[in-house]
Amino acid sequence: MLEFADLVLKEIRTLRHSAEEIILSGTITDIERYRFMMGRLEGLKLAEESVKELLKARTDDDGFIT
Repeated sequence: MLEFADLVLKEIRTLRHSAEEIILSGTITDIERYRFMMGRLEGLKLAEESVKELLKARTDDDGFIT
């Protein structure tokens, strides 16, 4: 379970990094695309936080899933 969660978090971080690169590169030419990318970035941040919170809630002090 932890391996799967780690893979999911890694993919989310990769997608976030890609979205951040697009936003920061200055290649977005219209406001609609900018809003889309910002929404995508916010969604990825929310997903990452949710996975982290679920893992924390399911993990005891020893790092094992309860």
